[in-house]
Amino acid sequence: MIELPVGVVPSEMEVLSLDQGGVVRGASSLRIDRPGTRYAIGFTFPPCAKAKVARIVRAKREGIRVHLPLKVPQGSPGTPVVDGAGQSGTSLDVRGFTPGYFAKEDYWLTIVDASGNGYLHQVVETVGADGSGEATLSIEPPLRAPFADGATIEFAKPYIEGFIDGEDWGWNTPTNWLVSVGFVVEEYE
Repeated sequence: MIELPVGVVPSEMEVLSLDQGGVVRGASSLRIDRPGTRYAIGFTFPPCAKAKVARIVRAKREGIRVHLPLKVPQGSPGTPVVDGAGQSGTSLDVRGFTPGYFAKEDYWLTIVDASGNGYLHQVVETVGADGSGEATLSIEPPLRAPFADGATIEFAKPYIEGFIDGEDWGWNTPTNWLVSVGFVVEEYE
């Protein structure tokens, strides 16, 4: 898994939800949800003389982790972890929040499984942690892995990890050597 160096930060992102469900139409319409909905995010980086293009080339084969450029800081969440194994659906029990912390609608989080793989989710309803640092979050997309009790949840610096989408990828190097790059990262699962 390739990580970009500190200081190489996207200037913008375009989020795409890869919905595995769909609508069946006939005499009436019926929404059918299927597991596996995940994210793909297109990142644009500002022109930089040290764009680390070699890391991105390696990431086409090895995968990449990119921290999201947050519009607002997500506060001091504490050390949140999954509270109870075997959870599923769009509710996630969490412990380890700073008491009184508010996980706000539109906040991003990455849940890390036992193998170290990160899964990106978004809070869809504001909720505050109680005095013990516990809360039940409403998230999207639905959980798509069986996370262990105590699995790490990254709120302060959420990230997406996956492969760089597309068969080909390239860049332009102008005469001033300020390389501007962009690519789409699609989650593995």
